Parts: sequence; C-alpha cells; structure tokens
Amino acid sequence: MTSLITEGLFRVDGDRAVLFGSRRRSSGAVKFPAERPELFDGDSEIQDDIEPIELSTAGTLYTYTTQEFPPPLPYKGNRDPKVFQPYVVGFVELAEGVLVETLIVGATAAELRIGQPLVSTTTTLETADGRSLETFAFRPAENS
Repeated sequence: MTSLITEGLFRVDGDRAVLFGSRRRSSGAVKFPAERPELFDGDSEIQDDIEPIELSTAGTLYTYTTQEFPPPLPYKGNRDPKVFQPYVVGFVELAEGVLVETLIVGATAAELRIGQPLVSTTTTLETADGRSLETFAFRPAENS
C-alpha cells in the first residue's frame, strides 16, 4: 500500500500534485512548504497574516543536478548503497515566485534544459522496510 510521504504537503489531483503553500497577507511573500500559524503561538498578528494557498502545478526549471549517492537523513527513500538509484533533483520556479526543490522525473539530466516548462506529478519512493511513499515531483511539460 502506498501512503503520502507526509500529510499537509500536497494533494493529488488526477496526474498532478497540488502543493500547499502560504502567503503573507501583509507582504505577498509566498512560502513552500507552507508556514504553519500554530508555530507562532501567542502572536495573533502573525497568525492572522498567514494565508494558506495552493500553488501552481506548472513552472520553469530554474536549475538541476543529479543525486549520485544516497542522501543523508531526512531522506525517506532506501539509502542502502546496493539498491540506491541516482536521480535528478532541481529547483522549479512557480508563477507565485517561489522556488520549489523537487525530484524531476520523466527525463534524464541530459534531456533537461534550464528554462524548460515543467508540470507537477507524483512519484513513489521505496523505503528500506518495504513501504511505498508517494511524493510530489515535476516532469517535462508536453510539447516543451
């Protein structure tokens, strides 16, 4: 059975992942992951300033690289060097002006280019104990 990597980070809408962000009403600053008002306990002005939003499901590849070795914790995938598979990771700029660090699927590093349109999707990580975790990712947009 596959479960979400964590609750409150994104939701699945068809073949897209809709990321949950936040916007400061006073400044318009957008954050991902979303700021949590309860972390500002006792400061009602800040709590009231944080607006939950859903972020765009399309963006532009800002930069990327390959992860060639098992990353350190808190990476939740299988970190065993015998089973680890390198993957592409990058930053995607969304229309809201926020950069999202993400897995990039559906293309090799050689097939990507900075400025390329990408769309959100999901992918599955397998853990060392055999669990399947669904997480958000981005992939090249069709006709890009």
